[in-house]
Amino acid sequence: MMPPTLRFRRRLVQYGVAGAFILIPFLNREGVHLLSGNFLSFDFAGLPLADPLAAAQVFAGTFTLTPALLIGAGLALATALLLGPVFCSWICPYGLLSELVHARAAGALPRTQPGEMISPVSLAPAQADSPHLGCTHSKLNRCREAAENNPGEAAGGAAVPYSKERGRAFLRAPGALPLAVKTAVVCAGLAAVLAAAPVPLLNQLSMPGWYSRAVQHLALYGEILPGAALMLLAVPALEARTGKRFWCLYLCPQSVLLALAGMVSPKRLRVHFRRRSCTCRADDRACLGACSLGLNPRSDAARPEPLCSNCGDCVDVCRTRGRALSFTGHAGQLPVGKNDAALPQ
Repeated sequence: MMPPTLRFRRRLVQYGVAGAFILIPFLNREGVHLLSGNFLSFDFAGLPLADPLAAAQVFAGTFTLTPALLIGAGLALATALLLGPVFCSWICPYGLLSELVHARAAGALPRTQPGEMISPVSLAPAQADSPHLGCTHSKLNRCREAAENNPGEAAGGAAVPYSKERGRAFLRAPGALPLAVKTAVVCAGLAAVLAAAPVPLLNQLSMPGWYSRAVQHLALYGEILPGAALMLLAVPALEARTGKRFWCLYLCPQSVLLALAGMVSPKRLRVHFRRRSCTCRADDRACLGACSLGLNPRSDAARPEPLCSNCGDCVDVCRTRGRALSFTGHAGQLPVGKNDAALPQ
């Protein structure tokens, strides 16, 4: 019997957290305060947890931080340093909703026919960088060897110097532009808080914040908070229409500090691609299609994708395709199940 997939385990956590934050306000109303708060500031049996961006806004507006807020924000950043922005893929209730909406929308989009050879022109930049692009199954090993010796020739192009290729790959990285946009939004919001008034303006862009505040308002006043209803209905509707998770990619301010914290930690948990283990045909885009954010799991970059939240969907798909994708961290390569032995580096 195969062990549960990472997605199955992740869904259990996501649904459990989403359900817990529905129950907590009603328990608080009845006098049970073991757990209290929302996704901006939370208390777990006396242990404070806080959104680092909310703490940054409080400091920008008042130039003070309470010990509880400082400890709570520090714990969140420490988790991101070790595990990356796992909050986005394992905890955030809007992340769950966005993934479900994206999966339904993707089912209605046209798909590439099985066996069709994919042209570099038809792929997004990250997909066009695949080491086996344009390689038939019969010459897969030769393509793999050529890709290792010269990344510029892997797709049949001219040789490109390594340093220049790395620079171009960074500029083409799917996470570079979205992270830059979100960082600009956060900087503008913090500047507005600093210049205008000590009002946490960026909290109005927090979808998990709207989720938990909506339930709190319902528990306290018996009615739906209009702003929360608008955000939680309109944004998923737009994402369903476009087929893109644009809020998580371009607008969510909470993910910025978590992503930056993960990027400065070279040994944090990340998805690692072992080129020699990849047995996929050039037209097998299973791992590429598994990422709902459109990132490229086959990247050989020394740094992890800035927007990768370690959801593990690409790792799950790769378990039946050579296990070239796996999680790595301080302890080296990590197996994804009890029957998944780590391959030697």
